[in-house]
Amino acid sequence: MKLTLSYTRNLLALACLAALAGPAMAQDNADTGAADAKKAANLETVTVTGSRISNPNVISPTPVSVLTAAEIKATGAVNIGDILTTLPQLATTFTMGNSTRFIGTAGVSFQDLRNLGTSRTLVLVNGRRFVGASAGDTAVDTNLIPADWVERVEIITGGASAVYGADAVTGVVNFILKKNYQGANLHAQFGSSEHGNFNKGIVSLTGGMNFANNRGNIAASVEHSDQDELMFPDRFGNKSYASILTPNGPYDSALYNNAGGYTNVAGGTFSTGSSTAINKRYVFNPDGSVRHQYFGGPYDNTGRCNDCDRLDANQVLQLQPKYKRTTISSVASFDITPEQHLYAEGTYSHVDVTKSGQPAFGSGASAYTITRDNAYMTPSLAAVMDANNLKSIKVARFDLDAGLRGEDTKRNTTRGVIGANGVITGDWEYDTSLVYGWTDETRHNLNNRIRDRFNASIDAVKDTNGNIVCRSTLNPNSVNPNAGGVLDPIALGGGCVPTSIFGAGAINPKAAQWFNTTTTTTSRLTQFVGGGTVTNNNLFQMPFEAGAASLATGVEFRRESSRQITDPLDVAGLTFLNAIPPSSGAYNVKEGYIETAMPLLSGRPFAQNLTFDAAARFSDYSTIGHTKAWRWGLDWAIDGNIRLRGTVSSAVRAPNIGELFGGQSQNYFTITDPCSVKQLKNAPNQAVRTANCQLLGIPAGWTSTNTATIGGISGSNPNLKPEQGRTWTGGLVFTPEFLPGFGLTLDYWNIKLTDAISAPSGSDIANHCVDSTTGINNVYCANALRGPDHELNFINSINQNISALSTSGIDLGTYYSHEIGAGKLGLNLDVTKVIAYTEHPFQDDPSNTVQYNGTTTLSGAFPKWKGSLRANYSLNNWLFNWNMRYFSSMLRVSNESYESNPYQTTPIRAGAGFFNDAKASYTFGKSGWQAYAGITNVFDRDPPVNLFGSGASSGIYDAIGRAYYAGFNYNF
Repeated sequence: MKLTLSYTRNLLALACLAALAGPAMAQDNADTGAADAKKAANLETVTVTGSRISNPNVISPTPVSVLTAAEIKATGAVNIGDILTTLPQLATTFTMGNSTRFIGTAGVSFQDLRNLGTSRTLVLVNGRRFVGASAGDTAVDTNLIPADWVERVEIITGGASAVYGADAVTGVVNFILKKNYQGANLHAQFGSSEHGNFNKGIVSLTGGMNFANNRGNIAASVEHSDQDELMFPDRFGNKSYASILTPNGPYDSALYNNAGGYTNVAGGTFSTGSSTAINKRYVFNPDGSVRHQYFGGPYDNTGRCNDCDRLDANQVLQLQPKYKRTTISSVASFDITPEQHLYAEGTYSHVDVTKSGQPAFGSGASAYTITRDNAYMTPSLAAVMDANNLKSIKVARFDLDAGLRGEDTKRNTTRGVIGANGVITGDWEYDTSLVYGWTDETRHNLNNRIRDRFNASIDAVKDTNGNIVCRSTLNPNSVNPNAGGVLDPIALGGGCVPTSIFGAGAINPKAAQWFNTTTTTTSRLTQFVGGGTVTNNNLFQMPFEAGAASLATGVEFRRESSRQITDPLDVAGLTFLNAIPPSSGAYNVKEGYIETAMPLLSGRPFAQNLTFDAAARFSDYSTIGHTKAWRWGLDWAIDGNIRLRGTVSSAVRAPNIGELFGGQSQNYFTITDPCSVKQLKNAPNQAVRTANCQLLGIPAGWTSTNTATIGGISGSNPNLKPEQGRTWTGGLVFTPEFLPGFGLTLDYWNIKLTDAISAPSGSDIANHCVDSTTGINNVYCANALRGPDHELNFINSINQNISALSTSGIDLGTYYSHEIGAGKLGLNLDVTKVIAYTEHPFQDDPSNTVQYNGTTTLSGAFPKWKGSLRANYSLNNWLFNWNMRYFSSMLRVSNESYESNPYQTTPIRAGAGFFNDAKASYTFGKSGWQAYAGITNVFDRDPPVNLFGSGASSGIYDAIGRAYYAGFNYNF
């Protein structure tokens, strides 16, 4: 149903939402107590996220939280994704800072309810689907939603597949945008950080008008946001950390400053013995000469040291990408008759984001082979090789002088909606719509090395005239020592430029220009959704004068497609980017759904209202066949003070296009070998791990010496099945009539997911292979291959329905508003306590579990407690906001590992997060002007040591530090 923007209707609709769904509302405009909530029943109906029924006398028992436009503005954020991840229910899986850790995802903000994965959270705009932002996925980039165009965000934190379809296993985030807008507004804001001069800002213009004697309305918005990149040295200077084994200390390992890896450095390093034989290690000076590698502090046999010649990768770490977004939004509506309405929505967004990352490098098995006849051989290097009777050496090198690799990505997203709603006859109403959207992405992979060209360039020799040339120039059929064969003449293309790699800055810029290239990957995602809903809020009268039953039923057809065209060089595996195949796929789904709400009692003692709610959805996928989802719930208003509610739901998630058809590609994994003798006691069960390692043929006391990444494949599986989810919720809403302006909600939730699609990390595969209580004949050992030297040498990590997840917790929300002095105070508190978060990596082996709750690991951040407090105080023309965010401290290792060995590392915990933001605004009477200023991270809190906001585990922390912003709004 249509929701106007009149002051009274908007106020009371939001009051209704707060009283019934959750305490997430601004309190600066009006009380949201019981008196206001009662008045809402006299207004036109409002459809709340989680139900398609809009009867004001029927309330969905599913918990819903609401974030209003006023609260969004109080944060000073320029992109909506920056705000949502601060809410307790949502994880920081994708922030602006850590979105760069995957290929092609820089700048996106995917939402992740309950830390169960972005593909299991459904994002809607005005109750309808929005096209995805990343090839093969339907996850929505919420940064594309203009912050100034949002009226409110509704978050349902229980399974909603029965109401909205797949992807809503953990819940729904629904953006309600402005409509029927009249007038115009200009908004501008600029801000800068205290550290690193990190700037960002936003400019938006919104306008709307009625026409045809107020029967129609059209409104549009243009919004542009922009932020600089922020590099690690600009924010944290020269900090560098490494965890070093300390067998003679109280801990097995300790985190050291001024530390890093010694087996790979920027100028190049090599060993005349094993890679960890300290007395046989050498490094190159800038002039190409060699010397013994310096070790002034502690070091270990895993390649890490303190106060030494080491690698400092932090100096090229990007904390925030350069990001620009322009979004144009429009809405229109027209009343054909008082009972028949047309509506339309349009969105276009252009995003330009630049990510920089590490340069190309050679290490471990991929270190560069240099032969004794290399043309750049210096006397000191020649003397070392001759003294050790070496015909070649393996040089490990971090190639800073060849240029940083990166991505320059442009995304264009377009979406249109047309629809109609109105009255069919009597109490029967309809709403039907067509949605079509597409995302086009062009990603330029910068400084992408062509491997064969680089191999040719560093294999330099002298010709008969004493000129330095590439060996392949003299003899195209020569065997290249790094390629292990003859170089591909097509990849070379002629014109080889030789270069030295001996010492920092040694690489010839002309050579780098020759062997580096820019490869381009393009992709297109499309989405079509067509469907309609028929509702009746007066279907029939229930017994005992309980009220009218409601019904909503409908059909929907949806088609999703994705196509990614990879640069031919990358497809062939000729670049440093690995071999990445092109991919394409599509599916369609036909669905029918029904929802009903039946009041059972009304106006009785201890039963002011008792309503039963149920929903079911039946789907037919072109990929996986038939699925079904259901939900039922009960809402019991004991009196005007207390309401109890509960739901049980069964949800499904169909595998997306990438999981099914994305292709399998080359990948590299960083793994600490669990069979290395120092790792045996860090197992959940040391005896089990020790026995399994012996079954693999690994001798007792064996220590892994591999310091390089391990090759393998990862990718899709066309034989996947749908995931199955089951959700329970139960709670209460307390709105005491004796305390106007106060409300409290308390909800328990429990989510279980089986047949979960997962591609375990390399570490998970290696660990679960040897930690299985059933021996080594398991899927993990089959996918973790070892060589004759017992070292891991290949990891197979493709998508499979092999795991299960379960999590439970409690949400507490409360709000209060009251006049204090001459002004008015509003408080909103949201707290989530996670009781448990358990992964069963191999669901057929229930004894094999990982307890993530209270940890921050490579899988992400899982604090046991998260909370946010939003406070505001209005006084005459002034409005003051103070927002606080808190989360509890976390282990840096798994719970199982900590229980087996609590002294394995220090620090073993990451400290709690406590961040504060402040804002003050002043409205200049009736002039239409409002000015404001604010501070984020008021107390300039740094993240814990070695957590810088760019990883899955550290994105929860603020890595920018104290920052300031100021802006204005002008209504005219």
